[in-house]
Amino acid sequence: MTRTALSALAVMALLAAQLPTAARVQAQDTGLGSGSASGSGSLFGSAPLASSADTGFDGEAEDGVDPLGREDGVSAQGRSGTRGTISEIGPGAGEEAQALTATGRAEPVQPFSERLRAVQRRSALGGGGRIANTAYAGDTTRDEPRGMRVGSFLLYPELFTGLGWSDNRAGDSNGNGGATYRIAPSLRVQSDWSRHSLGINFRGSYTGYPDSGLEADPNVSSDALLRLEVGERTEVDISGSYGLSMQDRGTAESAGGDQEIHSLGGGLALRRDLGLVGAELRGEVDATYYQGAGGAAANRDRDNALFTATLRVDGNTGAAVTPFAEASVLARRYMDACNNPALCEDRNSSGYGLRAGLAFDNGGKISGDIAVGWRSERLDDARLARLEGMTVDGSLVWSPTRLTTVTALASTSFAPSSLAGTPGSAAYSSDLRVAHGFSDALSGEVGIGYTWRDYTGLVLTEQEARATTALTWALTSNVALQGRYTFRRFISSNPGSSYDSNTIEAGLRFRH
Repeated sequence: MTRTALSALAVMALLAAQLPTAARVQAQDTGLGSGSASGSGSLFGSAPLASSADTGFDGEAEDGVDPLGREDGVSAQGRSGTRGTISEIGPGAGEEAQALTATGRAEPVQPFSERLRAVQRRSALGGGGRIANTAYAGDTTRDEPRGMRVGSFLLYPELFTGLGWSDNRAGDSNGNGGATYRIAPSLRVQSDWSRHSLGINFRGSYTGYPDSGLEADPNVSSDALLRLEVGERTEVDISGSYGLSMQDRGTAESAGGDQEIHSLGGGLALRRDLGLVGAELRGEVDATYYQGAGGAAANRDRDNALFTATLRVDGNTGAAVTPFAEASVLARRYMDACNNPALCEDRNSSGYGLRAGLAFDNGGKISGDIAVGWRSERLDDARLARLEGMTVDGSLVWSPTRLTTVTALASTSFAPSSLAGTPGSAAYSSDLRVAHGFSDALSGEVGIGYTWRDYTGLVLTEQEARATTALTWALTSNVALQGRYTFRRFISSNPGSSYDSNTIEAGLRFRH
């Protein structure tokens, strides 16, 4: 599987590196390239941050003036949205909002714009509020992607290549410092249809450690979403996803050596506007497979699939605060069945989940949702306790100015385990990320996150804290210089497993 992932990364790298003049001409002919940035102006862009006298104390620009220095402040992509906002990026695919501390070993931070799109999809009625369409997307606009038209699709390739240094390259209690390099291609495909829509996202990375015995770490995140409008009030979503990540070496689950984690997902959802309420019926399958890396044996006893059916009802009154509720039933099945209870534990399970909460939108400045609930998973082996607990989930997007976006996330997740005596663990995560545009060519971001994980039935907890800051400087209309610093601290109640790391990285981003 690693060779397959590397081949995919190589193909994507070649695609992103190709920036043919003919493609740019075609994009201009189809209206995609109008109003393109010339890359001229001051060292850090043609539009320095406006003063309060120009924009007002709330950071709003005057009517008809784009705070990022564009002539008309509208999108080059069909001229349908303000530059630098989430509206012009399109509806995206089946992205899920990813917490800072939810990333695995050598897994890149989720792009700010992708996270905003994911938050926008959280409501059954396409929710997330108007803020998700008007908020600053957290990226430079001098080099914003123009895309290449292929039939009725728009393709947005991107490639990042960078060098870095970490004082703990292995990501464990015995790691040492040294150089790193990373190659990270990505591709976003968006349909340009009048009625239905199809979005496909691919993000990959390959992190290497020169002059070291450590093997390189591949990572893949991909998803697709087909949205069908079957009537004025009815939509059908068909989604799929694939992910490849490396298991963290500090976790108690890593006792068997390095493991590649392959995740496959699929879903089918029916969404209906019923007037005062909206309803969604959703079915999902999420399978996880483990493959040994670096000479380690595969943990086949951990391979499993989770089947979930969910009914969600949303208020649809148009009020600033609307309620919603969800009810789910679930079943987990392991690929390797336990046929002898004396030698193994039967970890197949069934359960349910209940959630209720509020979605809010004050008219464009701030929006989000908050929900609390309970989830319970009963294992077939009576010797194991239930995997259950209270759930807290929420999201927040706040746009204090047209050049600043604040986003926060809270999430609860449950994971099965192969450790003796425990059915699994519950993890509570939260984070805060802030992006600001200093000009059309310079943007910055800071973020902090924290996760607390507790294993049911064991005196075992794991905590992770992460802080990151990044700058992007668009050198031309296709090339940007990016730099990022990340601090990570992992604390385990298991002696000898805790560690921390500092990582810096700088490189060039190419996109079209």
